[in-house]
Amino acid sequence: MVWRDIRRISPGDQFTPELEDALKNASLLVVVLSKNWLASEWCKRELDTFAKTHPQEGLRDRIILVNKRFIDFAERPQLLQGQVGFNFFSRNNDPQDFSGDHEYFERGEAVDTRYWDQIKLLAAHLLKRSPPPPVEPRYPPTGRTIYVAKPASDMRAQYDRIVSELVGKGHTVVPAPAQDIPLTSAVADIDAALQEAEISIHLLGERAGEAPEDQLPMVKLQLARAAVKAAGDASAKFHRLVWAPGAWTTPAAANEAARDIARHPVEVLARFDKQLPADKIEGDTLSKFVDFVNQHLIAIAPVRPIEAVLEKGGEIRLYLHHCEADSDYALNLAQALQQRKLETLLPAFDGPDSEIKSFNGKQLAECDAVVLCWASASEVWVRAEASGLRDWHQLGRKQQFSYRAVVAAPPPGTRKKASKFLFPRGDIDFVVDLSATSTPTADLLDQLVPAMRPAP
Repeated sequence: MVWRDIRRISPGDQFTPELEDALKNASLLVVVLSKNWLASEWCKRELDTFAKTHPQEGLRDRIILVNKRFIDFAERPQLLQGQVGFNFFSRNNDPQDFSGDHEYFERGEAVDTRYWDQIKLLAAHLLKRSPPPPVEPRYPPTGRTIYVAKPASDMRAQYDRIVSELVGKGHTVVPAPAQDIPLTSAVADIDAALQEAEISIHLLGERAGEAPEDQLPMVKLQLARAAVKAAGDASAKFHRLVWAPGAWTTPAAANEAARDIARHPVEVLARFDKQLPADKIEGDTLSKFVDFVNQHLIAIAPVRPIEAVLEKGGEIRLYLHHCEADSDYALNLAQALQQRKLETLLPAFDGPDSEIKSFNGKQLAECDAVVLCWASASEVWVRAEASGLRDWHQLGRKQQFSYRAVVAAPPPGTRKKASKFLFPRGDIDFVVDLSATSTPTADLLDQLVPAMRPAP
């Protein structure tokens, strides 16, 4: 979006909130430099306001200079002295010709074809510098909010990758990815965003970012505020995920070539903030960190309240997932659960393979909870199927399972008695051991009934 101030402004006019908000929310500022611009206090105030409301780190890169005519570098404001800009004129270097420089645009129209050449170059530059378009979620909204800390300039591309992944998964990212945190209200804005989030993610390069007045630099400040929230979180669930890549390439400097260095992630964090007991610190590649974040969010996903289904007057649909050899036990289990007013869904086994896969996949996508029956099925089968329940997005579901359970059924065995140790929390929520009971009865299945199940 392009915002252009086209009003005629007199010296006595006030700097409007509309104009200040436009400058604050703009990613780039295009300055059309001319003698008139230099003479305008209003124009210079726009430049000053843009500079004050954006981080100083990389600020000059956000200001695009368009030269309507030649202005000596010494006459320009300091912020505009470091770039050549896009020239919409050609210099007249003939000392005998007093006609002056040739401008490409005069009296409201282009008078030289080079005007359009410069327009194309300017447009290409603006497109290159523009922030990436908002990511469209690939999955339905999860209702989960993740704080992704605004990085320093050396982690901007990695930040965009993390945001894209999270938004694509249906999560909400705060603070708003397309906007910078205002330096004038940094602490309040950070705290407000952290209040909404279940965890925070911090990307640590070598730079600490711009520092608001009387505050820590932005990267350190966000770590510190997240630590404050973690200390005050009564549930003890909020924690920080920190990525401090061990392999780091320093950028080339004026008299020094780029070089690769090895970093220890814990030592990197120590340069920015004190390590907390609940911190999760990773130093592998970005792709592996993205995988870690996705798996971690699945592992700590809050259980979908089954009461939400009950309040809407719907029946609880419980999918009894089992192999064909365990059909008899699963039918007995379904009969017992129906005595507890649960609607049980059973897989199909007879028909073309493609239709069976489609039908069973749909039931798994639409049920409220899932129970794996482990009777004569092999341990490998049940553990592999449990692992497939970890990422509910991949199953075509619109929301998390209310719970994922395993019923260990006869015949008994040492592995079944130890089954609670076989399934990661990210795969299975709880195990009901009925391996020593030949026939399942309703009174033995209360843990599978929401009204009877103790709160987690």
